[in-house]
Amino acid sequence: MLFGERQLLLAQEADWRMIHGELIPYELRTGVGQPRENLPPVFELVRRYVADQKFIAVSESPEDLDVLNAGIVLEPGEFIELRTLHDDLTAFLDGDQDAGTGRAGFNRNDQHTFREFIREVGPEVSILLLKAGHRPFILECHRDRVEEAAALFLADALWTRGLPDDGATSAARGFPFHIDLADSVARTMFQSGEFRRFVETRLMELGVEQGIADLDPRRTRG
Repeated sequence: MLFGERQLLLAQEADWRMIHGELIPYELRTGVGQPRENLPPVFELVRRYVADQKFIAVSESPEDLDVLNAGIVLEPGEFIELRTLHDDLTAFLDGDQDAGTGRAGFNRNDQHTFREFIREVGPEVSILLLKAGHRPFILECHRDRVEEAAALFLADALWTRGLPDDGATSAARGFPFHIDLADSVARTMFQSGEFRRFVETRLMELGVEQGIADLDPRRTRG
């Protein structure tokens, strides 16, 4: 489902694309138990996002003390660059002693493939901590589009909610309006579970079997 959402979003004509969640969520990083088969399409999808450059991936800030402290210091409308996707994926692959996480359970060949992907794509994606209201969020974007991506996040989180020009920015929820709008439209148009089935059916029609590799066979019956 996570792969399919990103695949369908990329297939749409758009000036910018917004993702709710990480660009490469944990479930996609692991290869869903079959890294040799499932990681290559994930890597290719991310390469396409990076080549396009105009993407924003928004997620909640982690329970990391340093990041939380940085979020407290930030004023609404400010951001800082925390690290790159290279740092993030390397910590996933090799483990992070400070965070208490172990190494990824890949064999030697899969480790090599993952590390080559990190070298190629990791430095191209910047990870920011950004604050539009009271709460900070993590934002992933292309390293050459940091200022544009941050400005778009702030404009969508603040201006589209109709705040007065002289109003306090802290009055806003501080989350992109269009992500909320997309969620609201999906929940209005589809009953519970129908949207997921719609996405899965569309992926089957497109021949993107990798995006639904983890489905229960009961749900893929004709």
